[in-house]
Amino acid sequence: MAVIARGWSWTHAERERPAVAGLDLKIAAGEKVLLAGPSGAGKSTLLHALAAVLHDDEAEVHGQLLLDGVAPDQARGRAGLMQQDPESQVVLSRIGDDVAFAAENLAVPREQIWQRVRAALTEVGLEGFGLDHPSAKLSGGQKQRLALAGILAMRPGLLLLDEPTANLDPEGVWQVRDAVLAAAEATGATIILVEHRLEVWAEQMDTLLVLETGGGIRRRSPAAEIFTDPALREELGAMGLWVPGRDPLQELPAWPGEAVLPGKAVLPDEPARDVKSAWGGMPGPAPGEPLLLAEGLAVGRHSPKAGWRSAQPGAPTLTDLDLVIRRGQTLGITGANGAGKSTLLLTLAGLLPAHAGSLAATAELKGGAAGAGLAADPHEWRSADLVARIGVVFQEPEHQFVRSTVREELALGAQQAKVPGTADPLFTEEQVQDRVTGLLQRLGLSELAEANPFTLSGGEKRRLSVGTVLSAGPQVLMLDEPTFGQDARTFAELISLLREHLDSGGTVLAVTHDADFLRGLQAEELQIGATGRAAPGTGEQPGASKAGKQPEAPGGELFAAVRSLSWLGRRNALAKLIAVFLITAALVMTIDVVSSGVVILAALALLPLAGIRPAGFLRRIWPFAAGAVLAAWGTAIAAEESGRVLLDLGFTTISEGSITLGLALGARAFAIVLPSVIVFSTTDPTDLADSLAQQLRLPARFVLGALAAMRLLGLLAEHWRTIGQARRARGVGTHGGVVARMRGTASQAFGLLVQAIRMATRLAVTMESRGFGAGPRSWARPARFSAADLPVILGGALIGALAVTAAVLSGTWNFVWT
Repeated sequence: MAVIARGWSWTHAERERPAVAGLDLKIAAGEKVLLAGPSGAGKSTLLHALAAVLHDDEAEVHGQLLLDGVAPDQARGRAGLMQQDPESQVVLSRIGDDVAFAAENLAVPREQIWQRVRAALTEVGLEGFGLDHPSAKLSGGQKQRLALAGILAMRPGLLLLDEPTANLDPEGVWQVRDAVLAAAEATGATIILVEHRLEVWAEQMDTLLVLETGGGIRRRSPAAEIFTDPALREELGAMGLWVPGRDPLQELPAWPGEAVLPGKAVLPDEPARDVKSAWGGMPGPAPGEPLLLAEGLAVGRHSPKAGWRSAQPGAPTLTDLDLVIRRGQTLGITGANGAGKSTLLLTLAGLLPAHAGSLAATAELKGGAAGAGLAADPHEWRSADLVARIGVVFQEPEHQFVRSTVREELALGAQQAKVPGTADPLFTEEQVQDRVTGLLQRLGLSELAEANPFTLSGGEKRRLSVGTVLSAGPQVLMLDEPTFGQDARTFAELISLLREHLDSGGTVLAVTHDADFLRGLQAEELQIGATGRAAPGTGEQPGASKAGKQPEAPGGELFAAVRSLSWLGRRNALAKLIAVFLITAALVMTIDVVSSGVVILAALALLPLAGIRPAGFLRRIWPFAAGAVLAAWGTAIAAEESGRVLLDLGFTTISEGSITLGLALGARAFAIVLPSVIVFSTTDPTDLADSLAQQLRLPARFVLGALAAMRLLGLLAEHWRTIGQARRARGVGTHGGVVARMRGTASQAFGLLVQAIRMATRLAVTMESRGFGAGPRSWARPARFSAADLPVILGGALIGALAVTAAVLSGTWNFVWT
């Protein structure tokens, strides 16, 4: 696909400066272009415009932008866009369906779709997972590969890639790069790629295109000149790009022991000692006193305890970890995507409970005699005690922003820090302001002190997120992928900041794929996979789940991403809906206890066919049972007096008739719910969407939009937990009195709302860029009735008929309209 721009400009609504201005550009079909430029040069804006997802009715647009001679919105589906955020690029709940989504939108014949899906998954290195593997169980890097697979399945004429390898482990970087290049070679697709780190791609690209901030092309040259032209390298380096052979660390002041490179982590059976790194170099200073001791530690994202929703506790991701974290140590936690690195970090930080083994803070970390009363496990500490000892920088800076200005964000940590075991502040107000002033200067944010944190640039947000943690003066600083999305300039600024923390005697732990980060801090390296073991059946490692072998959702989970293998689970979704409708129709015609009792007994008898254990079913339906009881009681109190009065409450009476009516209404409400719970516990959301669209002819936009929204709701539940952890790490968790708890919950809810809006917007862009709504579509999974579905419909009719007959014969039939 050829790309042409003639004087093209785009100015966002309510912005004075254009994002792109006066762009004249010609890219030949099949050309591979590396798009570079300083932050704010409009690179992402151009990619979104080419993908026809740049919508703003009030934007000011001039000139022409053409794909093979037509406007981008007339070539929908021929350009595939890959964004930076992995979460917002997954549309459907299973990886096979997600990859098939774009091919369906382009009306690819059904017999070809699954061939494309399997080929695309193999190309990005996800062939070890079954097609039915839940996409929610993939790590961020694996979701990035899944997004690429969905684009490759489109066979697009234009690949638009916005930092496609930023969130990948080193092996995944090369795997994705090779997959992109192989797809371009096989299909002749044009590539336009934005990337901070040029070395990975430069040798394989044809053209380097450098945009000027605010408009036009600053430079166009062969991409190979990145390696040979000193002036070009200097120019790109000044923009903050990662230029091959140009080390941003060299521009920082000399640091003691800088020759030391990543080595091996110190474990309990390896006392601190002066050794040469595995990478060579002179030995650095020996680590100091132990701060955290982990023995036989097992960690997992979900609670190690059984709850009301599940009889089984969450399985650990990593087991048998032994580790000592020491004063002055820098430890990089590395390993493949999905290995459990972030889970380990959050457990060490006291934000997740350990599944097994022990995690204990030493007296050194507790603060000596002042912290003697603190529990051994940091997870049991108050957030006010945690914030002054262990600071956590999350991968997404916005998760930990809770105030309206940069200055207030920096002040919060110091204000929340308390003397151990007391409500006394650790810092006076004067000390707090001194710390804030110093951090503003160190972070280079003095001129932005009154700005809203959410309006900062990516690099500024990252620096601020580190500063919000440092303001409380914690001994241990823990960071999750701190260099994600950072250019060379902001990377160097971050390294400088962390070096200051280490120079003051602090400790740094970081989950990272970045070898330059490890080198810049002379970090020891703990490789997950060599030290920790993944627990079986967690689905966290490639190959852990095969098609057709997923376990059934425990307790009959509603709309589970895992397809139920029970007899009822294998039946057509529309047939089950018809059965529920027939049962419900019988119940709404009458208000009596007998008909409802028949339906309740029949529903319980169906549990074996649904593969649902009674205990799990009870955990699922108890809220509905409680609601039915409340409805019965409320009706008994509020209904008109009828028959003998049983209780006179003064303001109302309870009579035989009101109790009978209350029991009938409560039982009917409960009976209506039970068949629906059983059906939706055994119905895959994607199968339901297929049936509604193919058999009932509901609009595909409505059905698939609802399906994507359901997956988004699951993500929001995870974000709620993450935001809660971030607020606990900042000392503003939902604790204290009723008012304080309500305020904390409201703050957390607002943070979730912000995340929901951002994710929904990005998800809409993803769906549109994959041809959603472009025209007629095909369906990868056929939805049709079979002979095995007839008993389901007849069963629903039979239960409804039995309910009506029993009510009539018992004399309790009470036709609702009379």
